[in-house]
Amino acid sequence: MRSRFFTPLRPGGILRWSTACILAGGMVGMTGCERKYVATERDQKMAQVQSKLVALDAQKAKLAGGEVENNFNLPGLGFYHAEARDFFEYPYGFEQDGRWFVNGKWQDQPQAEAAVAASRPTPEALKKVEDALDREQQLLASQDKGAFATAGHNSNQGLGCGTALMMYWLISGNRGSYRPGPGFQQAGVQAATWQRGVDDQRRSVSAYASANPGYSRLVAQSNRSGNTVTAGQSVRGGFGASGKSSSSAT
Repeated sequence: MRSRFFTPLRPGGILRWSTACILAGGMVGMTGCERKYVATERDQKMAQVQSKLVALDAQKAKLAGGEVENNFNLPGLGFYHAEARDFFEYPYGFEQDGRWFVNGKWQDQPQAEAAVAASRPTPEALKKVEDALDREQQLLASQDKGAFATAGHNSNQGLGCGTALMMYWLISGNRGSYRPGPGFQQAGVQAATWQRGVDDQRRSVSAYASANPGYSRLVAQSNRSGNTVTAGQSVRGGFGASGKSSSSAT
């Protein structure tokens, strides 16, 4: 005999209207449990750190090989123009008052596409990188040893340890054409500590994502849409999801 989910209602049958209504209400309640997860400020901050870690990983091989991509923003130095082989205040192709900034100069016509995708900085540009690395080391030294700076002077630009590592990688990749000074040698001693700081933060992000499925869905939505995770935005959650973050990472 083929079974059916609903048994016909009969005055003297097993199921009466009151029981059926309870079952029906339960089904509605189950679908209603699929709430929206609302991003918290903690989610926003963690997503910012995760995004910077992803960018750091993506740039490591190229920087260690001595090259910089066009328009790459290195905190403390600015935007790299690959054809000019130097860092500048404005991005390549930046428009202002009807003029465009290209290769360190303002021009009257827009530049549709960069002629060079990546290049090695000039010795003069590498000296700028080394000077910035010296400054970064001094700032990191004023913090707790091994700390991973996610706030402070470059909270909107990059990661303290990550920024120092990128500068160190770039100089290392150009030692055949550039002779660094003692500051670079000191950076070599600190590089392992900086890497541990990055790895510690990576583990914190991973632990936070594991403990907060709603956060993981926010990041997935961000990756699909290209929009950053912002406190107050929502994403559809699973059964029992709520609009509050249940835990946080340190």
